[in-house]
Amino acid sequence: MPPKHRAPATEGTTSGREPPSGSSTRDRPLIPRSSPEDSGEPARRLPARQILTESVYEAVKEQIMDLQMAPGTRINMDQLARELRVSTSPLREALSRLESDGLVTRQSLRGFRVVSQPAWEDVLEMYNLRLLLEPETARAAAARGDDRVPGLLRASVGQMSELSAVPILEGHYQGYRALFNTDTFFHDTIAESSGNKLVRRTLAGLHTHALLYRVWYHAGFAAETVREHEAVIDAIAAHKPGAAAKAMRDHLEQSRDRFLQVATSGEEPLPGT
Repeated sequence: MPPKHRAPATEGTTSGREPPSGSSTRDRPLIPRSSPEDSGEPARRLPARQILTESVYEAVKEQIMDLQMAPGTRINMDQLARELRVSTSPLREALSRLESDGLVTRQSLRGFRVVSQPAWEDVLEMYNLRLLLEPETARAAAARGDDRVPGLLRASVGQMSELSAVPILEGHYQGYRALFNTDTFFHDTIAESSGNKLVRRTLAGLHTHALLYRVWYHAGFAAETVREHEAVIDAIAAHKPGAAAKAMRDHLEQSRDRFLQVATSGEEPLPGT
């Protein structure tokens, strides 16, 4: 998707955070900062070109996530622009963003191509990296002791619990996105409150990949995730660094095992069932 310390707030703190609010996550950043209303500045509209590029980005991303664009497929820019009824300029900007997300690749003189379907071994590498980093962010968040953090985390878990009851979340990206944004917010808030900006940026780079793997392999188990998140929150709220690190490690290991259960079951890794 506020640092937990008693020192004065610094750049990159969670002072402007609030959990994603379900329906509005599509239209605003995952982690909103202070608004013009907060600062007394007049509200400003986004440039029309920026709004168009964002819309094209979301439209193409949805097609990739729902496998309407098959993994490894070359993207025909002219054809896709006609389908979306836009020029190639905002489409090219959107594809450049998707390239930075790791969802498309660009080859010299060959244009853009959808990334190949990931192997489950690649997902295990991602989990191994998270297991190295995230227990320590939870430990640091608990040690820094910002009492605002548990409230933010509990709000995100409450939203996740509500969203998990919606049947549409079982398959397509459009329905799954709000749930994923809530999960991302939880992990990013802990990473930010750890105070380590480099680790936070590294983990943020894994978010899209986690969603890609979860949608393709049906490895999202929201009810179990809620319970595991609650254990992490309890440890952070109690200012118990060791318990927070253990709870985060347990959560990631169980998430990994759930993924492996699905990935090795022989089921087709397709969304929408």
